[in-house]
Amino acid sequence: MNLLENKAIQIANKNIKDKIRHWQYLVFSLGFAVMFTLLFYFFLGREVFQYAFPGMIIYTTAAGTTSAAISFAVDKTSGMLERLDTMPTGRKNLFLGALLSETLMISLQILIMFILGYAVLQVPFKGIFEIFIGFFIAVLFGISAVGIGIIISGIAKTPEIANAIALFYYMPILFLSGSLWPFESAIVFFTPPYWAKQVFLQITVLGDGLFDPLYSSSLFGPTGTAQQLPITLFGGLLVVIAFTLAFIILGIIIFQKKTKF
Repeated sequence: MNLLENKAIQIANKNIKDKIRHWQYLVFSLGFAVMFTLLFYFFLGREVFQYAFPGMIIYTTAAGTTSAAISFAVDKTSGMLERLDTMPTGRKNLFLGALLSETLMISLQILIMFILGYAVLQVPFKGIFEIFIGFFIAVLFGISAVGIGIIISGIAKTPEIANAIALFYYMPILFLSGSLWPFESAIVFFTPPYWAKQVFLQITVLGDGLFDPLYSSSLFGPTGTAQQLPITLFGGLLVVIAFTLAFIILGIIIFQKKTKF
């Protein structure tokens, strides 16, 4: 393991310790996801809720946008970036470390939600393999949420503004994507959450394969109907990957700019 990797891991370790010290925010953000999950469960009933649970997972994961935006905004406003600019590969270490720590925290939150949904609430699912694929999709979407958070932190001048922008972004986008409730509009296809939620839903709930057709966002409940799209689940997964790469690359470009803050 080279020196760069060591430094990145050290920064990731520091970030995780900081998050643990400020555990109230983690509990608060996860608490909202748990609350919405329980409300949807008791409101919809177990049979229908299995179709809504993927949206709850995406909601939880999208909160990584806020966490990442605040984390990078703090590093920017604290002067850490300016200090690192005087050191070799400083920002690269900070970026890799922060990306690693944010991904680990998102994975932990997804795991907690999986335990709540599949173990506690007994949400039906097709199989263990499908659950692992669903977990991978959720983490992949979480990484894209981190990328958006980095972009927001590059725009915002303070952590408070970064938090506000992140909330203003991801709450409307979740509703427009049809993740929290069916939304029949072409708008859904331009929202990253739709693709992650729909692929997750069809694999874990319906047991569809990667080369089965993708459906529109109106699939909600055992009697729900949805329009078949001219794209497979594999194509939908590629869209999720494309969004993730695009947001991370754009985030890196913004993050690496040696501008004076």
